[in-house]
Amino acid sequence: MSHEDRGGDYYPMRDDPGDSNFIQAKYPNSTGHIGNGNHMLFDDNHGIEMLRDDEASLLHESPVSIPAIHNLDSFLTDVYNYFRGKGFMCIFFNDLFELFSSLFVVLFFTFLVCFVDYGKLFSEAMPPPTFRESVNFSAPIPIWLMVFLVIFSLYWLSKLFSFLSGIKTNWEISSFYHNTLKISEDEIQTIEWREVVTKIVQVPRLCIVKENMNALDIANRIMRKENYIIGLINQKVLNLSIPFPFLRNLTFITKTLEWSLMYSLFNYIFDENGIIKSEFQDPTQRKRLSRGLSRRFITIGVLGLFTTPFIFFFLLINFFFEYAEELKNRPGSLFSREWSPLARWEFRELNELPHYFQNRLNLSYSHANQYVESFPSQMLSTIAKFISFLFGSVLAVFIVLGIVSDHFIMNYQIFDRTPIWYIGILGTIVAITRSLIVDENQVFQPAKHMARTVQNTHYLPMSWVGKTHTHKVRDEFLVLFEYRIVDFVRDIFSVLFTPFILMFSLPKSSQAIIDFFGNNTINLDGVGPICQLGDFSNIRKLGDNSFGSLNQSQNKISLTKNAKLEKSIINFKCLNPEWNTDNNELIQNLNQFSKIKNNNNNNNGSHIGNHSPLPTTSVDDFQYINDSHYIPHEIIDAVLGTHHFSNQNNNQNNNAPRFKTGRVDQNILNAVNDLHQSFYESQYRHKNDDFVNSI
Repeated sequence: MSHEDRGGDYYPMRDDPGDSNFIQAKYPNSTGHIGNGNHMLFDDNHGIEMLRDDEASLLHESPVSIPAIHNLDSFLTDVYNYFRGKGFMCIFFNDLFELFSSLFVVLFFTFLVCFVDYGKLFSEAMPPPTFRESVNFSAPIPIWLMVFLVIFSLYWLSKLFSFLSGIKTNWEISSFYHNTLKISEDEIQTIEWREVVTKIVQVPRLCIVKENMNALDIANRIMRKENYIIGLINQKVLNLSIPFPFLRNLTFITKTLEWSLMYSLFNYIFDENGIIKSEFQDPTQRKRLSRGLSRRFITIGVLGLFTTPFIFFFLLINFFFEYAEELKNRPGSLFSREWSPLARWEFRELNELPHYFQNRLNLSYSHANQYVESFPSQMLSTIAKFISFLFGSVLAVFIVLGIVSDHFIMNYQIFDRTPIWYIGILGTIVAITRSLIVDENQVFQPAKHMARTVQNTHYLPMSWVGKTHTHKVRDEFLVLFEYRIVDFVRDIFSVLFTPFILMFSLPKSSQAIIDFFGNNTINLDGVGPICQLGDFSNIRKLGDNSFGSLNQSQNKISLTKNAKLEKSIINFKCLNPEWNTDNNELIQNLNQFSKIKNNNNNNNGSHIGNHSPLPTTSVDDFQYINDSHYIPHEIIDAVLGTHHFSNQNNNQNNNAPRFKTGRVDQNILNAVNDLHQSFYESQYRHKNDDFVNSI
C-alpha cells in the first residue's frame, strides 16, 4: 500500500533547533463576531496575528521524540480523544471507574438475587434478624445467572485489556502534548481544540505525503468513517424500519442499533488502517459486495438474537442502579427531555468533531424546552394542580407531625405502613404533578424559542416555516426532542428489535450503501480515500441546489439534502477561522455578497446586524425581537416564513451573487452572526415571489 493510500505516515520530530512562528487566529468573541463587520467575512488576511513565544515554538527545546506512528488517522484520533478526555489522569480515572462500576453492578445484583434470604429479611420476628442471619453465601447460583456471569466475565476482561493497553497509548500521547506541542496537563483543561490544531500543523514532517496539513485535513482523518454515516443518514439510504406489522413506519436509531450498524459496515468496508478498501471503488464489484454486506447484516443479526436476553437483562439492572437514587431525589429528571439519537445524526455537520457538536446541543436544550413549554395542556395542568394540592396537604401534615414527634413518624401505623413510607410516596407524586402545572406568568412565544433553538441545531424543515405556533409542528418537534425515560425504554426494547432490523430491513439497503461508498469516495492528496462530502471543494456537484449551491449535477446519488454540505462548510469555517478558503466558491460568494451589502449599508448609514422593520404578517408573535438582539432578523424571518426586503434594497444589490434557489435555507446558523445574515439575505433577496406568496 502506498503512502497516499495509507493516508500518510508520521515520523518523529528531529531535535534540531530553530525559530518557528505559529499563526494564532483571532477567534470569535462572546457575541459571535469575528473582527469588524465592515470587512469581508472570511478574508484570511484579516484577524490573524503573528505571535513570537518561546513556549509556542514547536522546534525549540524538544529533546524527546515519540516512536514513529504509521497510522496517522489513529494517532490524530488518540490526540483528539486525549484533548477531549482532559489529560492523562482524567482519562485514567474515568476509564478505571467505568470499568469497576460495571463490575460492581453485576456483582451487587448477583449478591441481591442469590445470597439474600428475603424471607428472613422481611420477617417480623423479634428481635429482627442480623446481617449474618439474612445472608447465605453458600446458596447455589441459578444456571441462567451462571451463563450471564460467564459472558459478562469475557466482556469485562476484554474491557480490562483495552484499559491496560490504553494506558500505554495515552502515556505516549501525553508525551506528545508535553514535549512537542508544549501543552501541560493544566493547560489542556481549558485549551481550545483549534489551538491544539494550530500547533499540530506546525509540527515538521508530520505527514510525509503533504507538506503542510490544515484543520480540514485533520478533521477528515479523525472523522473519516463518521462522515460516511452522516452522509448515509442525510440521504436516507439506510432502511431502519422495524419489520413487524403496524411498526413498519417507525424509524429510529438507538445505541445498540448504532453500534451494530457501525460494526457491520466499518469492519467490512475499511481495512485495518481505517482506509476504505479499493474494491469498493470498483463499479464491477458492487453486486458481489452488496450480497456480501447483506450476508453480514444477517449473520450479525442472528448472533444478536443469542445475546439479546443477556444484553436486555444487563440494561435493566444497570438502569435500576443508575436511576433509582435519581428517581427518589429528583423524580422529575426522568421526564426531562433530550435529543433523540436520530436527531443527533440529523443535526450533526460534516467534519464536526464530537465536542463541538455536543456544545451546540447543550446550548439548544434550554430553548428547546421553552419551546415545548409554550404548548401547555390546560386540562392536564388543572388535574395536576388538584392532585398536587390533595397529596401535598397530606404530606405537609405528616412532615409537621414528624417534627413534633419522632415516635409518630417512625412507629405510627397507617394500613400497616409508617408515615415515613407515605412521605416518600407522596413526595414523589407531588414532585411529578407540580412539574406538569403551567406557569401562570408564561407568555406564548413559540417562534422566539424556536428561533433560538434553530441557532444551535441548524435544523428547520421547510414544513415548519411560519407554522411554529401549531401543534402539528410541535408534535414533529417532540419526535426529535423526547423524554429521557422514553429514550431509555426504546434503548432497552431496541435490543429485541435490532436483530430483526439487521436481518430483514438493512439487507434491503445493501446495494444503496455500496453505491454510496463507491460514488462518494475520492482520494484526497495527503489524506487518502475519504468521503467526498468532507472535502468541501466541489459545492457545484455535491451541494443542495435548492439552497444556493449553484448545483449543476444530474447525479442524484451525490446530492446532499437540506443544505448539509453548505451548512457544514460554514460551520467548519466558524469553528476554524484560520482555515484558508480562498478557493471555496460558497465562502467567496458570501464574502462578495457581504462586501456589497456593507457598502450599501454604509451608504444608507446602517450596518450588518440592524433589525429590519417588523414584517406585516401576523404569523406568531414579534414582540420578542427587542429582547432577542443576538438573533439575526434573517433567522427570525426563516422561522416565521416572512420576507421584508424593500424594493429599494433589491435594486441596490443587483450585483450581489445570485443563488439559483427559490427556497430559503433556514439552517445555516452558528456563532458568527454576520456570516449567517449574509447567507440568509443572499437567498432572501432572490427568492421566488410565488414561493413567498405561498407561505
